[in-house]
Amino acid sequence: MAMNSKRSKNVKENSSYYMFGLHAVKAAINNPNRKIHELWISQNARHKIFTNHEIPSIPIMNIEKSKSLPISENKVHQGAILKVSPLKQPKDIDEIQKNKQPKLIVILDKVSDPQNVGAIIRSSLFFNCNAIVNTLNGGSSENGSLVKAASGAFERVQYIQVTNIAQTIVKLRKLGYIIVGLDENSTEKISSLRKSNNDIAIVFGAEGKGIRRLTKEYCDMLLSIDGNHTFSSLNVSTAVGITLFNIQSNRLEGV
Repeated sequence: MAMNSKRSKNVKENSSYYMFGLHAVKAAINNPNRKIHELWISQNARHKIFTNHEIPSIPIMNIEKSKSLPISENKVHQGAILKVSPLKQPKDIDEIQKNKQPKLIVILDKVSDPQNVGAIIRSSLFFNCNAIVNTLNGGSSENGSLVKAASGAFERVQYIQVTNIAQTIVKLRKLGYIIVGLDENSTEKISSLRKSNNDIAIVFGAEGKGIRRLTKEYCDMLLSIDGNHTFSSLNVSTAVGITLFNIQSNRLEGV
């Protein structure tokens, strides 16, 4: 592998970051919309990533020959570290991709843990959600840990960060969306949600805090997940997966 120590020109250091992990790096390299700047890679990772793909024309450093790496030694990079610019995402809910099928949006009310958000992005892609919305203030932004947890899914979703969740919900309601809030204290269960041809937006709150009071007031209904609520609440990423499965099952079965 040709090693090139020359750094890319015109790279805005304050807007770029290092992602890591085989699936994340491979997906980013194969994404034509992702601007990549430099790659740190082991021989083993190189074989796994570039077996059927051309090596990009960017500076490449051999991890096994490098005395230091651009990320913490505590990060599990799996032999692949890639410097990238953040993806260009829609700035507003109006910009999400349109299709003829009923749309499904996940709204995160200040969910800040990048591991949880990354896992939510994976589930959202699996269940064909049209977009994930999170708060700009207090919600996790695109970073190495989030993209690693998404395991390649981040390159294929629309992740929108907004300044005001309540205003976004108002806009979605005007567009015809039904707004469903997940609240562990609700006596109404997600399994009771019946088939609907309406577009649906599902709101999830941060762990421990749940959905904020004002956000709840803007929801059309509050539902909880069937289970043993005397034990503990679910991890938010698990709650998202269960909820999306229920909604997709109802739509497919025509309940």
